[in-house]
Amino acid sequence: MDSDGTRVVAVVLNWNCADDTIRCVRAVAAGSVVPEVVVVDNGSTDDSIDKLRTLGDAVTLVRLDANLGYAGGMNAGIRVAHDRDAAFVWLLNADCVPRPDTLPALLSQADRYAVSTSVQTTSARPDDPDPEPYVVAATLPGGRVRPLRCAGCEVGAHDVDVVTGAAILLGVGWAVQVGLFDERFFHYKEEFDLVRRIAAAGGRIGLVCASQVWHRRGGSLAGSSPRAQYYHHRNEILYVRKHYPRPLRRILIGEPVHYKNLARSVLRLVAGGRNDRHRALAVLAGYWDGLRGVHGPTERF
Repeated sequence: MDSDGTRVVAVVLNWNCADDTIRCVRAVAAGSVVPEVVVVDNGSTDDSIDKLRTLGDAVTLVRLDANLGYAGGMNAGIRVAHDRDAAFVWLLNADCVPRPDTLPALLSQADRYAVSTSVQTTSARPDDPDPEPYVVAATLPGGRVRPLRCAGCEVGAHDVDVVTGAAILLGVGWAVQVGLFDERFFHYKEEFDLVRRIAAAGGRIGLVCASQVWHRRGGSLAGSSPRAQYYHHRNEILYVRKHYPRPLRRILIGEPVHYKNLARSVLRLVAGGRNDRHRALAVLAGYWDGLRGVHGPTERF
């Protein structure tokens, strides 16, 4: 709970990565403002539950029977926060390490933003002295993605249109109003979808560059894996279908990167090694399923 009595619940999503989750929870507990912490285990199949139990009463452990993806897992945590009358929920990937002043910096802008994210950095280890910031927010002038890069400035916060979901502070009321994450996405693009719906309902979206979170990325689903490639490309198409009035025109004309992705995948399918061909098939299947409107989890890759 913040010093002014505002109730904040941090939700950390775990799937077969308890060591990362415990590190994240300990970083949250070491912050200058310490929220209630909920760990959602997304149907882990390893020894995660035994490890997470060592956290004791420091966290509320929510166990799901199956992997519901980022969307379903975070929705379970948001529902707990809502039941506890929390004003804000801080959604954290397990492979994140927030800095001690991250949450208070976000809360200092909470009256301004319905959704906000921190500057995110990455490196080999959280304690590396010079981690690299990467893009986590963008504006959408005319529907075109324009990344916003700021590793910290005197302003402290910037209005944007979309943010990524590895570490976001979310107004619980806004999330409930628009219907939480769309679980049909399962993994990838679900945060863009939720943020766009909140923005359409009148909520402001922000990058709070005065706060920082280290993020290893790929802790639960490696970005280069065939399955990750499938979700990434399928859900990009599903997202466009959902949010743009002429989705096919946007896919064919507005985003030429799709042609490059398809050409690269065909080339790898013809001339690449076994792993390259497997990833290429996943990309092509993702595009095909996105165009057909296929949602939910896959076991194909």
